[in-house]
Amino acid sequence: MSVTLEKIGRGGVSASPSGLALRALAVDGRQYFGKKGNDTTVVIPVTTADFYFPQEPRPLIVLVDGPVHLKTAQMLKDEELRTLLRKRGYRVLELSYTGYTDKKRDEFYREIMNGLGK
Repeated sequence: MSVTLEKIGRGGVSASPSGLALRALAVDGRQYFGKKGNDTTVVIPVTTADFYFPQEPRPLIVLVDGPVHLKTAQMLKDEELRTLLRKRGYRVLELSYTGYTDKKRDEFYREIMNGLGK
């Protein structure tokens, strides 16, 4: 499932797929994480998640970080947020990129599948 959660008032969230997430969904006719454009609503009142997998006993949140996440202030915020998510029982997989390529997409796919135990 691919979903980006966006903060909307008082900690609620709404879902819409991110651009990178949509590109990862269907490439070369292969379906990676679900059907292109598949929206799923998940309440995680503290963040925006690029991918969410509701596994038991601990759901997996995948956060894909672009160049903005390399700045010191953002890195500190990210670490605080990820610590909070882990304390709340989520597994957090952090993926970084500086530019989108097919090679990077395939690398992300492998890392996510490893995170899912597949």
